[in-house]
Amino acid sequence: MKKIDQCSVCKTKLKEEKIIYTQKLGKEVYVVSGVPAAVCPQCGEQYLSTDTVDRLQEVIEQGEKGKRKPIKQAPIFHYPLA
Repeated sequence: MKKIDQCSVCKTKLKEEKIIYTQKLGKEVYVVSGVPAAVCPQCGEQYLSTDTVDRLQEVIEQGEKGKRKPIKQAPIFHYPLA
């Protein structure tokens, strides 16, 4: 598979960074830090490799099954409705 080096949105050269990935499944929100990604410094678009996506799915599935414990807990607040 060809490595993406240019943003498909704004055509800017991408930079390798570690990001915080979030995914909501049902009522649960999973947050994974230190995820390698190619990130556009212009518009912020993020690209994950196939291997990274596969690994994220494994980590989240392990969390769902209770095989992986969270390293931190964070409060989640609802946006106030006017």
